[in-house]
Amino acid sequence: MKRVFVAHWLLTLWLFPFLTNAQIQLSFPVSRAVFQRNQSNEATIRINGFYTKAVTRIDARVQARDGQGISTDWVTIQNNPTGGIYSGDLTAKGGWYNLEVRGMNGDQQVGSTTVERVGIGEVFVVAGQSNAQGMYDDMPSASDDRINCVNYFDASESQNDPSPDVLTKFSHVNQGGRITPRGIGSWGWGKLGDMLAQRLNVPILFFNAGYLGTAVKNWRESAEKGRTESIYQQGTFYADGQPYANLRIALQFYTNMLGVRAVLWQQGEAENFDNTSSSSYINNLQYVINRSRQDAGKNVAWVVARVSYSGDSRGTRPEIISAQNQIIASVPNVYPGPATDGIQIPRQRPPRTAATYDDVHFDVNALPEVASAWNSSLNDAFFSAAQPQAPVLSPTVTVSCAGTNQLAIAVNGSFSSISWNTGEAGQTITKGAGQYRAKVKDAAGNVLFTPVIQVAGAPSIQLSGPTTFCAGNSVNLKTNYDNNILWNNNATTQQLTVNTSGDYSVQYKDVSGCNFVSNTVSVKVNPLPVAPTVTAQKPTTFCQGGSTTLSANDNAGYAYKWSSGQSNRVIDVQTAGAYTVAVTDQNGCTSPQSQSLAVVVNPLPPTPVVTTDRNPTFCADQQITLTSSENTAYQWTSGQTSRAITLNQSGVYTVRTLNNFNCLSAPSNAVTVKVNTLPTPPTIRANGQTVFCDGGQVSLTATSNLKSFWTTGDSVQTIQVKQSGSYSARVRDANGCLSPLATALTVDVKPVPSIPTVAQVGTYTLEAMGSVHGGYYRWYLNTDTLKVETEVIKVNRSGSYAAQAFITYSPTLTCFSDPSGRLSFVVDDTNQGLSIYPNPSPTKTITVETQENLANAVVRIFTVSGREVETFVVPTLNERKTIDLHSLAPGLYIMQVNAPNFSVAKRFLIGMGN
Repeated sequence: MKRVFVAHWLLTLWLFPFLTNAQIQLSFPVSRAVFQRNQSNEATIRINGFYTKAVTRIDARVQARDGQGISTDWVTIQNNPTGGIYSGDLTAKGGWYNLEVRGMNGDQQVGSTTVERVGIGEVFVVAGQSNAQGMYDDMPSASDDRINCVNYFDASESQNDPSPDVLTKFSHVNQGGRITPRGIGSWGWGKLGDMLAQRLNVPILFFNAGYLGTAVKNWRESAEKGRTESIYQQGTFYADGQPYANLRIALQFYTNMLGVRAVLWQQGEAENFDNTSSSSYINNLQYVINRSRQDAGKNVAWVVARVSYSGDSRGTRPEIISAQNQIIASVPNVYPGPATDGIQIPRQRPPRTAATYDDVHFDVNALPEVASAWNSSLNDAFFSAAQPQAPVLSPTVTVSCAGTNQLAIAVNGSFSSISWNTGEAGQTITKGAGQYRAKVKDAAGNVLFTPVIQVAGAPSIQLSGPTTFCAGNSVNLKTNYDNNILWNNNATTQQLTVNTSGDYSVQYKDVSGCNFVSNTVSVKVNPLPVAPTVTAQKPTTFCQGGSTTLSANDNAGYAYKWSSGQSNRVIDVQTAGAYTVAVTDQNGCTSPQSQSLAVVVNPLPPTPVVTTDRNPTFCADQQITLTSSENTAYQWTSGQTSRAITLNQSGVYTVRTLNNFNCLSAPSNAVTVKVNTLPTPPTIRANGQTVFCDGGQVSLTATSNLKSFWTTGDSVQTIQVKQSGSYSARVRDANGCLSPLATALTVDVKPVPSIPTVAQVGTYTLEAMGSVHGGYYRWYLNTDTLKVETEVIKVNRSGSYAAQAFITYSPTLTCFSDPSGRLSFVVDDTNQGLSIYPNPSPTKTITVETQENLANAVVRIFTVSGREVETFVVPTLNERKTIDLHSLAPGLYIMQVNAPNFSVAKRFLIGMGN
C-alpha cells in the first residue's frame, strides 16, 4: 500500500495539477473544499503555495459567489516570504467563495491565482448501515451548487490512508457519483444538503462511511479487534478493520484538515434482524463513539437517528429505539437524530428497471422525507449546542540552500511521522529540481499536508543550432529563465548570439536566493576550406545523350557539391552549362565556389521510324525485313548497319542514325519481333511390325497433342501403310507453325512368292514351280502337312498333293504364297519299287528312283549276257539319281539295285531310239 501511495504522490503531487509557467501557485485549499465554521460563523483557512518570482508579500481575499457570503478585502497573509514558499491564514465568514491569492513586490503585482468554489460552512460524516450508505443512485443530484463531497468510492476497503489523489476529486454531490469513502449516489444526503444550505446559507460537505449490512457490534469489533463476522451470513467476515476503518479515515484524513460538525449515525435495522438487546446496543455504540473521538483526538459531536425497522415481517423493535434514546441522553455531545421507522410503511415495492426495492430500504419517494426528517433534527438548537471541530492548520516548511543545484527542505514542528512524496521520511530532505510535499501525522494519526515546495531546475540552455559550426555562422544560446540570470561572459540577457569559440554557461538565482548553474556548452568555430579547381577528363563538347567527366582537385576527406547538385569528386555531365564545385571539409565547412567550366552538347538527328514487311510475329522457319527511314548511316541494335535488315530471331529492334555532328539519334520506335518456336516434331510410332509381307499393313501414329500432317498427304493422327517406304509427319501449333518432320519410320513390304504349280517330274518326284520362286515350300498330302520344305519332293504314297511357296526374311517374318492346285498321285505298284527313265535313253543318261528311300544302295549294271559293267554305291538313295553311262556301248542292259531288304533288277536301253 505504501508503494502505491508514493506513486500517486509522484503523479499528482497530492492534490492538484500545477501550471509551471505561473508565478504564483496555490497548493491548498482546492476547489470545493469546505471548512467547518465555528459558532461565530467563521473559519480560519490556512493558505499555502509557492512562487517563482521575487515577492515582498502574499495577499489573499475571498469573493462571495452570487452573494453567498461576505467578501473580504485583500489581506496580507505573509510578509517577506522566503524559500519560494508561502503560508498564511485568512479568516472569513460562512459562505461560498472564490479564493484569490496575489504576489506583490512592493506595490507591483507579480502574479496571482484563483481557486473557485471554496466554502466555509458545515462538514458532516455519515456512518451506519445501508440506509446511511445508499443503495442505488436513482436520487437526483443536489440542486444547490454548494453541496459537496469527494467523489470517490474506496472499493479496496483498506485500513490505510486513502491515496492522496482523492483530494483532487472534490465534487458536487451528483446522481451517479460517489461520496467517499463508501457512499453510493446522492441518496438522501444531497437533498438534506439542499435543505441545510438554503436554511443556513452556507455550503455543505458530506463524507459517507456507511457500510451496508453492518450491525453496531460489527463497528465495535472492527475497531476493537480488527475482524468481524456478518450477522446476515454466518462464516462471512468483513475486510480487516471494516466497517469502522472508513469512519476513522474520514475523521483523521479528511476532517482533520477541514474540520467537522458531527457524525450522522443512521443504523439499527441489523439489530432487529439479530434480536440485539438494548444493553448490548448501548455498550457497542458508546464504544464506537468514544473510539472515534479518541482516534480523532477531538470531542466530535454525534447525531443518532432512531431506527429499527427491518422489513414488513419484522417491523420495528422498541428495544433498539430505547437504546438509541439512552445513548442520546447519557453520552455527552450526542444529539437526537430523526425517527425514521414511521417513514414509508410498508416499504415493499415492486421491482423496477433502475433498482429492486425491498421492504427495508427507502425508495426515491421516501428519501426526501428522510432528508426532511434529518433537516428537522439538525435544527438551530443542535447547531447552538454541538461544538464544531475547527480545521487544523497545515504545518509550515523552511527552505535553505544546499549547493549543487539543490535545496534543503525542512518541516517545522514535531510530528509522529513525516513522509515525503519522494518516498523518503524524516524532518528534512535535500532535493534538486521538482515539487515536493510532506504528509505529517500527529500522535493520534491525524493527517496534514505541508505546502508544495517548488525547487527550481538548474537553468537549461536551448540551442538554435549546432555548437560546432563554420566561420560566418553563429548559434543562439537561450536559457529557460528570463530573470535573475548571469552568463559566464557577464551577459544578463536571456539569449546570447555566439560566433566565436568558447565555453558558455548560465547561472540562475531563484526566489530563495540560491544559485542554480547550467551545464557548460562548448562552441567551436571552424575555418572554411580553400576553393577547389575543376578539370575535364574528356571533351566538353559532345552529342546529346553523351557525357563528359569533370573532376575537382582531390582533397582527402572532403565532400563535394557541384552546381548541378552532384556530390562526387568526379562527375559525369550530360547537359550543357557552366559547372562549378565547392568542397565541404570534415568539419562541415563549405569553401567558396570553384572557377566555371563550360560544357557544350550537340543535338541528335531526328528519331528514325522503322517499318516492317510483315507481321512481326511469325514462325521460326520464316523471316522479317525491318526498314529504317532514310538517313546517312544506321546502327541497329542487332549490330547491322544497312538501312534494311532481315531477321528471324525474336527480340526488340531499334535503329539509330548519325548526323553531321556524328551524333547518334535517339532509338527509333521499337519493333518487337516474336519468332514463335516451331512445335516439337511428333514421334512416329508403329502400331505393329514395319517389315511385313505384301498384302499386310501397319498403322503409323504421330504422337502429339497437335494436329499431324503426313508426308503421304494425310492429316490424321494415324495412317494405314501397305507399301514400302519412308514415312514422316509434322504438326502445326496454335500459332500456325509447322514443326520439322519427325524422324522418318521405314516400312519394308516383302514380296510374297507366286502361287506355285505342282508337276510330277519323276516316277516318285513332284516339283513346285512359280514365277517368283520361294525359298522353301510347304507340302500337303491330302490334309496332312509334310515335313519336307524343298522345291522337289519324293512321294511314295498315293494321294492329293499341293505346295505352298514361302520366303523367310527373318526369324520373325516368313511370307507365304497361296497353296497350289491339287495334284493327284497314284503309286504304280508294277514298278516293284524301282523306276528307270528314260528308257530307252538316247543320251545314255538315265534317272533312277526308288519308291522307298534306300541306305547304302549298291547299283550294278550288267549286260544282258550277265557281265557286270558298272558298279557304284549310293549311300542314300532318297531322290532321283542321274547316272551317266556314256562309257557304255549302246545297247540293252540290266540294272540291279540292292539294299537291305531291297533287291530289284530291271532292263533298260541306252544309246538307241525307241
